[in-house]
Amino acid sequence: MTARNEEAEGWILVIGSVNVDLVLSVVRHPEPGETLAGTGSRRSPGGKGANQACAAARLGGDVRFAGRTGIGADADLALDLLRDAGADLSATDQMPDVETGLAVVTVDEAGENSIVIIPGANGSWTPEHVRELGDAVAASDLVVSQGEIPALAVDQIAQLCATTGTRFLLNLAPVIDVAVSTLATADPLVVNEPEGRLALTALTGDTAPEEDAGTVRGLREAGVRSVVMTRGARGALVSVDATTTEISSPRVHAVDTTGAGDAFVGALALGLARGERVEDACRLAVRVGAYSVTRGGAQPSYPRPSDVLPG
Repeated sequence: MTARNEEAEGWILVIGSVNVDLVLSVVRHPEPGETLAGTGSRRSPGGKGANQACAAARLGGDVRFAGRTGIGADADLALDLLRDAGADLSATDQMPDVETGLAVVTVDEAGENSIVIIPGANGSWTPEHVRELGDAVAASDLVVSQGEIPALAVDQIAQLCATTGTRFLLNLAPVIDVAVSTLATADPLVVNEPEGRLALTALTGDTAPEEDAGTVRGLREAGVRSVVMTRGARGALVSVDATTTEISSPRVHAVDTTGAGDAFVGALALGLARGERVEDACRLAVRVGAYSVTRGGAQPSYPRPSDVLPG
């Protein structure tokens, strides 16, 4: 690992996806079968794992990122802002025989997005690759992963965390077919509204309630240690023990919602690694997420400690 930041109090290991984002700006999203002229395009670093690592590192966290890319210009672009943020990339591998992951993001004038992902090197993760990170997991205060790498790899991350006693934050986005034991290890499980309902149905086999609080309560009753449900402009719901707390988000004018959930997770991870209560870490996370939507792109929109957060 790189030299530790003296002001930081906890090591964060993020294991997950790294992409190049191709962002297309449109007045509105096209209908099926429709050809629509866009208003602009840009390429920038992305991927949920890299985004979350970058968000935590930009805020001053000690972050090690384990990802997999191809080689060449796309790999350099995908990792550029992580390097700039000071993240340790010694556990990130470049694969000569696969392409770097790609996300095609369409953003309309209201700031809402739709995303299509080509996994590329992110899909090459195996349980064996994860086991090679055993020492890094044991040395970390918090491990973070997401649903953009294969489910078997995520299951292995959860097993390593259970064995080493390392806290595991799982952002089940997108929802993939991980083991029940993986969901039970997550502390917290972070989902948005539809992801939460899908996860609850996967756990119980029953249709999840439409009410967000009911879904969160159901996940806890199904054995998840703690749950954080992100709700966009409405903030988040946090369930720890038998209580559910609503965390409101500052009101802002959204320019681009791409990567806002990852900004939230990165800030949440930073607070948890520093020993904060989940509810307190979420209060910072909603402000960081709100800040990010007022600027374009994912990683380029994330704040640094000197930036003034809304709320």
